[in-house]
Amino acid sequence: MSGKKEVKSNGKKKCNCPFLLKGKKLASDDNWALKVINGQHNHPAAQHLEGHSFARRLTKEEVNMLIDLSKSEVKPKNILHTLQNRDIHNVSTMKTIYNARYKYKVVEQAGRSQIQHLMSKLNEHNYIEWHRSHEDTDCITDLFWVHRSTIELLRAFPCVLIMDCTYKTNKYRYPLLEIVGVTSTNLTFCVGFALFQFEREDNYVWALEKLKTIMEDKMLPSVIVTDRELALMNAIRKIFPTAINLLCRWQSIKQSIFFFKV
Repeated sequence: MSGKKEVKSNGKKKCNCPFLLKGKKLASDDNWALKVINGQHNHPAAQHLEGHSFARRLTKEEVNMLIDLSKSEVKPKNILHTLQNRDIHNVSTMKTIYNARYKYKVVEQAGRSQIQHLMSKLNEHNYIEWHRSHEDTDCITDLFWVHRSTIELLRAFPCVLIMDCTYKTNKYRYPLLEIVGVTSTNLTFCVGFALFQFEREDNYVWALEKLKTIMEDKMLPSVIVTDRELALMNAIRKIFPTAINLLCRWQSIKQSIFFFKV
């Protein structure tokens, strides 16, 4: 180390250009009167508009389209591609898309925390949720939710359930349990989801207890397919003792290949 302090660029665009333009709105209409105070520049004229934030701004129509595409889980790069295909003069960048999406999310949350926003969305879209919190901090540790329309479908086809828990696939790296049902025509349907703080037997028992409350006592699952997740298998034996637990061979092989590669 030389001992000299490194000068880090702060990204400012100002260059002390002396150019000065004065504008005054006319009282008679929406036009403006412009007067050049100083017409001198200390930099060459820009050859392209991509680097200018003013030129990258989205129109109201483009913002509405961005919101609709974001709600449909379209990736930011595909949103940018769509906007530029619609307007050849659009010089927006990925930063423009990310900033617009962030601004929309802030407005959408309306000052609520992320968990409050999630609860609001679940209620808005007709979901039923159960949660439990930490005794000391009162922070939510586990969350289970199902759609109301799913309950009728589950009660009609309760015989076979498929359960799979993934982890490190969301922002908070919490385990996410997905429960899927199977109809008599071999079509699958989503039953519900559970987000855990830990991937332990106690967490699985809690989620399966909530699942059991929406099923009829005489119409419980006969077969439950899982991977070789011992905590989940133990929880199934406790909550659904009469169900046969089958292992998904494909999932087990896939996990083994990943393990040995690592």
